[in-house]
Amino acid sequence: MKNRNEKGRILKVRPFNMANFSGGSGYLVFSLIYQAMAILPAMIIIWFFSLIRLPKNDTGEIEQAKAGKRFYYISVPISVILIIIATVFAFVSNYGTFLEYGFEVILIALVPTVSAFFIIRKCHQKVVGGSNAFKMILVSFIGVFAVLAVTFVLCMFMIDPILTGLLD
Repeated sequence: MKNRNEKGRILKVRPFNMANFSGGSGYLVFSLIYQAMAILPAMIIIWFFSLIRLPKNDTGEIEQAKAGKRFYYISVPISVILIIIATVFAFVSNYGTFLEYGFEVILIALVPTVSAFFIIRKCHQKVVGGSNAFKMILVSFIGVFAVLAVTFVLCMFMIDPILTGLLD
């Protein structure tokens, strides 16, 4: 026997292939979520180790060349590891084949991490140049999560409908 409240219920309508994930690329969204969870601690590690005891010369000014080298020694390996992990998660969480959603897999795996590297590098250069460290760290976090949001919107509302329409 049905309850009165259940009688008039309708299912929620979800856009594109997210209704039942039958297209396979709906799972790629979770790769972005996993990547966001990986980028946050990586950014904290990069900022902490690149700003701790910045090298200074005899006059007390920060040596920009040494600070830049330290930043690259820390950030490049972490970024490469994040790209590898993101690519693996994108392949694992993709229900379809690589040929169908390969462009989207590569986009999700590369764009956020490469963008994070360049955003943090620019902010680090400003900190070494004399800007407020807290402000630049905050700007880098906002920038990286804005890139994640734009990547999500681009994949879900532009690339995914095109791929789903072409491959069906």
